[in-house]
Amino acid sequence: MNFMEKYLATLNAKLPGLADDLAEIGQEELETDSTRGLSSFRARGGPGLLVPQRHGGPGATALEAVHCVRALGALAPSLSVATTMHNFSVAALVAVEENFDGFEWMILDAIANDRLLISSAFAEGLSGQGFLTPTMTAQKKGTGWIVNGSKKPCSLSKSMDLMSASVTLMDGDERVGIGVIVIPATVDGITTKPFWDAPVLRGAESEEVILTDVEVPDELVMKPEESATVSLEALEAKGLIWFTLLISAAYVGMASALVERLLQTRKGSAERRVTAASELEAATLALERVATVVDGTDTAPESLPQALIARYAAQSAIRRSVETAVECLGGMQYIKNPMVSYLTSAVHALAFHPPSRMSVVEELEKSFMGQQMSIT
Repeated sequence: MNFMEKYLATLNAKLPGLADDLAEIGQEELETDSTRGLSSFRARGGPGLLVPQRHGGPGATALEAVHCVRALGALAPSLSVATTMHNFSVAALVAVEENFDGFEWMILDAIANDRLLISSAFAEGLSGQGFLTPTMTAQKKGTGWIVNGSKKPCSLSKSMDLMSASVTLMDGDERVGIGVIVIPATVDGITTKPFWDAPVLRGAESEEVILTDVEVPDELVMKPEESATVSLEALEAKGLIWFTLLISAAYVGMASALVERLLQTRKGSAERRVTAASELEAATLALERVATVVDGTDTAPESLPQALIARYAAQSAIRRSVETAVECLGGMQYIKNPMVSYLTSAVHALAFHPPSRMSVVEELEKSFMGQQMSIT
């Protein structure tokens, strides 16, 4: 079995034809034209990857999702990041659906059967916050809510069919709770504004999304704090664990594209080639271990430190692997092959996804001392 065969096999099993489509389009075009990769992702059923089979999706496990996203990262870096945000939103919606009796099942059905893309306007674990910590407010008005605020960056800003967001629920001047909304991206009051100026990963469509006086009926607002079966902290932990697994796998995939090129060209020594590949395999083993915990248990906040440790270990492994691979490939590959320099730059963005390593070191230390890590 070659370096990427296992991960591509999982992607082909869950989303047949997608890998072939992306390979035919090519990385350079996928990175400059987001529509081609996203169109193929839709056509091959990608939006439903994490939707349970009872709702019409393939119901990929966390382990299968890690494999699929690593393969996507190697084939189409921006697509892997953009669809990670979609998959994270779906995973969060599934977690909410398991503990509520509302409209969530209809959304999941639509995502799988109508192949809808959903953007994430959750906090995604910003420093000092849980992923459900709102970046927007919803003011009570009659039987509904008026939502205002923005999310930047927000991936899939141009191609989203639905938008998910956490909101602070306000009744006059009084805060009455936290809500989770999922609304069509075409409703009045949703606009986008350029935000992403970096030359890499522009295909993820990570621009600013602004909500101005968006009307949301009460039946489209989930209220996690009212659940009698699951705590808000447990829901936040589930969401952040899924985000951590998937975003880490995406960047391991990007680094894998460089290492695979190194293995194919036979540049450098066998020892250095094996070292570069082994770094990424070890990082994946750590992510796989956390994924098996997610698949085998009702993921609790106690599993979050494991996920974050695996993510930060992956960051370090990616840096070492890419440094070795690029040095072995040599200056002419870096100069003449645009994707070598592109991927070398892109992989560093994993460190910028929240929560940053430094923002959680004290909480991680608590977990090493036998205390429960806090994410809020």
